[in-house]
Amino acid sequence: DIARKQILGLDIKEAELDTFTENTEKWINGVFNPLLLIPGIPKFIVKRTAGRRARDYLVSKVDERLEYLATLDESDGSSLGAMFFAVDDDGKKLSREQLIDNALVLILAGTETSSSTLTVAFLLLGMHPDIYQRLREEQQAMQAKHGDAMTLEHLDEECPYLDAVIRETMRIKPIDGMIERKTETTLLVDGKQIPKNYLIYSNIRQTHADDPTTFLEDGSHMDIYKGFKPDRWLDDDTKPAEWMGFGEGQRRCLGERLAMGEMKIFLASLARKVGGYTLDNGEDEIFWKTNTVMARPSDGVEVILK
Repeated sequence: DIARKQILGLDIKEAELDTFTENTEKWINGVFNPLLLIPGIPKFIVKRTAGRRARDYLVSKVDERLEYLATLDESDGSSLGAMFFAVDDDGKKLSREQLIDNALVLILAGTETSSSTLTVAFLLLGMHPDIYQRLREEQQAMQAKHGDAMTLEHLDEECPYLDAVIRETMRIKPIDGMIERKTETTLLVDGKQIPKNYLIYSNIRQTHADDPTTFLEDGSHMDIYKGFKPDRWLDDDTKPAEWMGFGEGQRRCLGERLAMGEMKIFLASLARKVGGYTLDNGEDEIFWKTNTVMARPSDGVEVILK
């Protein structure tokens, strides 16, 4: 719903909803298709993958919306609409290709990453009921102060533990894959030369694992049973020094604000309405889904509400 309504502004008929959802999932899975990482892979092979065909479908939907936006005098309120009418200091607008690329990035950031992080958070909070109760206490204090009203301003400025739960979840189970950058000049790192125009890949999970502030020799700081400690984010002495939940630098995730807002609203609503829950599918042996943007239990997280 977020991808098609808020991001793209699409009004898809009910008969096509399943098709849109299916293609969104296929495209996201295709982004991490190992076949596409093979250097020099022929374009005709890429075009035949399910992920590429799904991408073509999504692009066609974006194109349809761009044609509609061209008939308007102002944005329709969607993210795509805002980008379509935006101009820079020189009065230039984004090109069709830039609009499509940004729309796809926002779909990725606003759907798969958020849902996967929330699934893992649901798991971790079920495994650590004391942490869930801390989360509830913070939200109960918010209700006592503001009533049932919930705004992002309140959640951002007055709910540090809520923020810590999300960031700790993304520390232990971050985006899979790597961040790619190209060197502008020849570099010398630890006695090794990296030539100009070479690609450098930063492994997000390994960056979190090697963080000197949280690092433990036995690796328990990255363990879902022993390492999930949101309190570490509330003290400058224990706060992680290396965190790349949304990437870093000028190409930091465009959808960070959207994703954090979604997750905060969901978890805050959960904590306000649900007194507690237990994991129905257990926690002793968890199978993690592979070939996806972010790790999550392959069978989801089924719970029993108290």
